Amino acid sequence: MGLEDYLSYNPHRDWVLKYLAESLWYPGDLSLVRKVTSAVWEELSSIGSLFRTEVEREGWESIEQRLISYWRRDLSRYKNPDEVAWGELNGLNPQVLRIVKGIFPSVSHYSKPSAASMRAEPPERPPDFQNLAPQRKSRMPIAAAATAVVLLVLAVYVAFSQGLLTIPAQEAVPDTAPPEILYTGPTDGAQVMNPVKITVRYSDDRMVNISSVRILVNGSQVVPTRVTLTEVEYLTTLPLGRCEVTLTLSDLSNNTASASWSFTVSSFLQVVVSAVLDEINSARAALGIPLVDPSLEYVAANYRAQDMLAGGYFNHYDLSGRLPNYHYTSLGGAYYIEENLGYLYFPPLTSDRAVNSSRELVRDMIYDDAASGWGHRDSLLDPTNNRAEVSVAWNGSSLFLVVHMVKEWVSWSEPPHLSGGAFSCSGSLAMNGSTLKSVVIYYSDPGDHDDFSYSASLRVLVGEKSYSLGSLVAGVVPPPMFYPGLQTIRPTKWSVSGQSFSVAFNASVLKSIAGPGLYTVVFYASNTLGVQHPYDTDRYSSELPILSYTILVG
Repeated sequence: MGLEDYLSYNPHRDWVLKYLAESLWYPGDLSLVRKVTSAVWEELSSIGSLFRTEVEREGWESIEQRLISYWRRDLSRYKNPDEVAWGELNGLNPQVLRIVKGIFPSVSHYSKPSAASMRAEPPERPPDFQNLAPQRKSRMPIAAAATAVVLLVLAVYVAFSQGLLTIPAQEAVPDTAPPEILYTGPTDGAQVMNPVKITVRYSDDRMVNISSVRILVNGSQVVPTRVTLTEVEYLTTLPLGRCEVTLTLSDLSNNTASASWSFTVSSFLQVVVSAVLDEINSARAALGIPLVDPSLEYVAANYRAQDMLAGGYFNHYDLSGRLPNYHYTSLGGAYYIEENLGYLYFPPLTSDRAVNSSRELVRDMIYDDAASGWGHRDSLLDPTNNRAEVSVAWNGSSLFLVVHMVKEWVSWSEPPHLSGGAFSCSGSLAMNGSTLKSVVIYYSDPGDHDDFSYSASLRVLVGEKSYSLGSLVAGVVPPPMFYPGLQTIRPTKWSVSGQSFSVAFNASVLKSIAGPGLYTVVFYASNTLGVQHPYDTDRYSSELPILSYTILVG
């Protein structure tokens, strides 16, 4: 088959035409324009690889015009392309944009699920740590040291027996440090849906020290549903509208800590989240994958959606070049997330259209994601993701959809936190037979990710087409092990027993590794779930990340 024959007929276009022949097509069919866009991506890729010589000889401009002509010829058998008034574009590639606009010249509104190949890249897998080579030691220094210890013990005994050495009585050190509140959720200003789980995580310098917990919801005191040494929960159904919460913690020495915040219980969010989760879980059920439950913590998805709407940008990195995991950590997130974004520009944007478009965006992420390398599909259908945090922000013309897929596989006894330059956490894995395998650190420089340009078709600022945690730069492991090729950080605490673990290390050394920037600590555990990814069987097949904790180092 020559180039002209391929331009006139190819399997990518034939797939769309068969869809047309079997479907009802009304003017402005959103789904169809998406499918045409995806097929054009595939056509251009095939042409570039199969007919490289012809492309170099004839030039892309001529080929693009012939593609447009053949597309319009074939589509006209079912509908005049000029009558299509609106559609959706799954990409920012200028070549694809030119061709789709040539096929549908009347389309003026475009949207996309994450900026064409814009997706969460799986983190670089850490290398296996190795044992340091044993060092030969002379027995003579050991014998000398043993003799010195014996003589020292005898000297101390004689001093005590003769009354020459005494130990003064020590007074108890008073407890003057109040409890430290690490996280309050739902986060201040968030939009949430019923049922609402109010969560507070805290720490104290002394164990078993909290004497009272007082929670006021809209001015009325309530009884917590669950209280542990580090966490308070209150699960309830609240009336729609603004909700104000005040919390006060007291310890046995009457030191107190308090926090006040508010959020909004939204019926619209309830509808959107239900629609999005229905799409995700329908696809997972068809493949025999465990369904995801909605996250009740509302950590960062709402913030991310509102920030993009307010800032007029669409990207995983914010306008300062900071990755989404930074905001997840800053707002109290304690698990591992993957961010999936969708965007729609279509004035006037009614509430019904916003709900339906959110559903369509997720449907395309699953079934029509070739332009994004199927990154969204792989995240939404990953069986190691067991929670989904969904939020939207919209005005009269634009809608931003955020879906955070969450790996919630830890029960924290000490939630991850940074205090005095030291990182620490303790918990137990919720996967039977699993154990902590490694702790590694990735580095990202915000200055490398703050370059944005304005998209006239999307009416927003856009940036890179993908995001990642950055480069793998260090690992935390006790001696004698080390990470080859990485800086090895020695922990101040390292205890791994079955599914339980406790880890602490000095985070003040991070700046010396790669300079100022974002350092993301990732914990990996053995995957004992026994369910493979339907499209990528190697994806987290042996180990999966259970925590991402991002630290901004200035």
